[in-house]
Amino acid sequence: MFKNFQLKNGMNVVLVESHKSPVVSVQMWVRTGSADEQKGEEGISHFIEHLVFKGTQKYNVGEIASKVESSGGELNAYTSFDQTVFYVTISSHYVETAMDVVSQMMGHPIFDPTEVDNEREVVLEEIKRTQDNPHRQASRMLFSTVYKNHPYGLPVIGYEKVIKKVSVEKLKEYFNARYVPTNMTLVIAGDVKAKDIKPKIKSYFENFEDHKLRKIKRIKEPKQEKKRIKVEKTDFKENLFYISWPVPSVRHKDIPALDVLSLILGQGDSSRLLKKLRIEQPLVNYIGASTYTPKDPGFFTISASLNHENLEKSLEILLEELEHVLNSAPDLDELEKSVINMESDEFYGLETVEGLARKVGTFDFLFDDYAYFKEFLKQIRELTTKDILRVARKYLKPETMTFTYMTTGDKEQAKKQIQKWTTKYKKIYESSKAPRVEPQKVKPLKWGKTLSSRKEAPIENIKLNGGAKLLVKPSYETPVINLRMATFGGLRYEPDSKSGITELASRVWANQTKNLTEVELYQKLDHLASSFSAFGGRNTVGLNLNTLTAFFDPTLDIFFDVLKDPHVSEDIVEREKIIMKEKLSRKDDNPTMQAMQATMRSLYGKHPYSRELGGNAESLSSITTKDVVDYIKSLTPKGDLNFSLVGQVDVDKCVEKLNNNLKGLKGFEKPEQKHIVPPLTKNVYNYMESKKEQSHIILAYPGLVFDDKKVNTLQMIQSILAGQGGRLFIELRDKKSLAYSVAPLRMEGIEKGYFGTYIGCSPEKGKLALQMMRDELKKLQDTLVGPEELDRAKRYLIGRHDIDLQKNSSVAATILFDDLYGLKHDAYLKYSDEIQSITAEQVMALAQEIFSQNHVVTCVGSESVE
Repeated sequence: MFKNFQLKNGMNVVLVESHKSPVVSVQMWVRTGSADEQKGEEGISHFIEHLVFKGTQKYNVGEIASKVESSGGELNAYTSFDQTVFYVTISSHYVETAMDVVSQMMGHPIFDPTEVDNEREVVLEEIKRTQDNPHRQASRMLFSTVYKNHPYGLPVIGYEKVIKKVSVEKLKEYFNARYVPTNMTLVIAGDVKAKDIKPKIKSYFENFEDHKLRKIKRIKEPKQEKKRIKVEKTDFKENLFYISWPVPSVRHKDIPALDVLSLILGQGDSSRLLKKLRIEQPLVNYIGASTYTPKDPGFFTISASLNHENLEKSLEILLEELEHVLNSAPDLDELEKSVINMESDEFYGLETVEGLARKVGTFDFLFDDYAYFKEFLKQIRELTTKDILRVARKYLKPETMTFTYMTTGDKEQAKKQIQKWTTKYKKIYESSKAPRVEPQKVKPLKWGKTLSSRKEAPIENIKLNGGAKLLVKPSYETPVINLRMATFGGLRYEPDSKSGITELASRVWANQTKNLTEVELYQKLDHLASSFSAFGGRNTVGLNLNTLTAFFDPTLDIFFDVLKDPHVSEDIVEREKIIMKEKLSRKDDNPTMQAMQATMRSLYGKHPYSRELGGNAESLSSITTKDVVDYIKSLTPKGDLNFSLVGQVDVDKCVEKLNNNLKGLKGFEKPEQKHIVPPLTKNVYNYMESKKEQSHIILAYPGLVFDDKKVNTLQMIQSILAGQGGRLFIELRDKKSLAYSVAPLRMEGIEKGYFGTYIGCSPEKGKLALQMMRDELKKLQDTLVGPEELDRAKRYLIGRHDIDLQKNSSVAATILFDDLYGLKHDAYLKYSDEIQSITAEQVMALAQEIFSQNHVVTCVGSESVE
């Protein structure tokens, strides 16, 4: 149920009742973003987003986060070109806590000068972090080239020179001019009743001080009359291009057709560009198409990541596909697939309250109508194949094209290649003729009924044919169904000489069946609005299906066709080996992962956990198609298969279908794998030099196994350190401004896991950061955690646990892996009681046990920390 009303001060309020989970999301949408800043203010909106967390009339630094997290909630915010959004997701029992802190941040921040200066350093660290990210840099290059005058061409995060100098008075002035009630929309979605919460909303949000709204007149982008090409040489290993064309603002009648065009071209495994450039030939790491539709005019874009050597061939094939788009309407089949996937988002979006609130907030912001998504879907259903051809010819003009390319190759040579390609495109466009097309429209779709009135059922543990096991939990609030199969495998089962076979198998196992080629399988799944994939990690391998009730039967057939008879073709294996090797060649672009891999090697020695999931180039080259098939079959005897199923299902019928399908599987004894983690006999220090803006530092200790009874206590230690109200954030970020990103790390294993801390900071801050991380771990060993902090950590864990289990897929994964790793499948139902029973003495004892061990320090950066 939706309810919309306005407070006396002009604030807009949208309430959405959803009683699927006892969770609520409180979001404040402020109609101001970086595109509303004047010259000299660049980055001020994002800076203010940080600062409202740093103290209000009611709360001091850190108290807002602590208040929310001690109530089991999570809070965050983001700034875009057009709006700034603040949100708290929390148990519905604490909805007033969420309203209280959001109202304080939005109506009563104090902008303490000391805290403003502290947070400057944090934002400057965040800017440095973006400079180390190839995708952020390629995106910035795109926007600055597409928008020459409009403020969308400036980075949301702003400039260092502005952040360093902007005054407290300027920050207050901007806040008071833009953060006014008439410029805000409060969205509350979840387990609330409108009649009960409306009076409370008034008490929290009607007392904001009234300020005059500063109206902004944005500079308009002139009409683009000729193509733009920009090529930049990069030190990153990844090559990224965008090909873009300007389109109208989101309210224009052509936007639905442009959205469908982007789906047909480059969204989903069966889309045209993925089929030609990723599936039929491994020319790109990824390719996609999308329509960027903000408040002001946006653009249609095709983006890709590739090896520079493949640029010419990739553009050649892309040219053929664009020629096809300009000269012929899509098949009715392609239009139907697009409509199905857009409509299915309605059901998948119901699974979380934050997703529901985000959708409502987005439509309210863009269309001044929180329920406009119904009208938007109506427009999608009315589209014909002729409409898609029309918008392609109308907007994909050669004279309005912008081509940006960030490359490792020769800049001038690349520019010549692109210039030549755009000339060819112009000729193709000018010679193309719109054919006479009979408009075809998709027939109305039937989705079946959602049985939301039925009560939730308990988990059933059912023995299947041949010794397989099914854990099933009927759930009726949404028509989403998740089916998973998992069995022991992964790195622990990899032959020493076949490093990377788990990752390779996960890429090729669920790609085709005996009767369906890869392309046919992807087309069928996209038509069924379903996702189906294989997975492989350190301890397990398996299959994962996410679908809707209306499509469960045909997708279940696909699931078992893949499981019973793995059909892996050599050309797909060789293609994925090329993509995996390409990924390995780009490792230097991700210093955080470099640090993590070095840490794992030091912690685990010759144990399989020390290996990279992606293997290495030499081992990948040696793996054959037969190796992959044999590896999959060796791990999947029917007596060793574990299934979980959560959603709107008929249990008896499902059991019958699973048993029938299992008859075709072989049964055999799978050898048990036992490994020993070598003891860490001394402290280890790893240093890898990197010329990035930031250093990445990890401090790690040996941890626990999955079924250790102390795992929940270790989660408590993580909770004490984690979150915006945790010790690491408060001490290293809030008080010392050392970093934008600092967090604890934790992994359990079958033999042994690890526990540690991570920080990304400027190189000159590295030594202090490492010492402070050590200090925080030492405090846990030496001093009992106080009752208030212990209670905050408990509620934080319990609340995050409930929030994380909103999706059926999350529940399916939890019960499956808990059972597989020796825990009870219904352990998640007792999680709250177990966490509440943990004492401060247990926390200290485990901290002493873990942090008194030898440890590993890893630094990837331009300055050593030891």
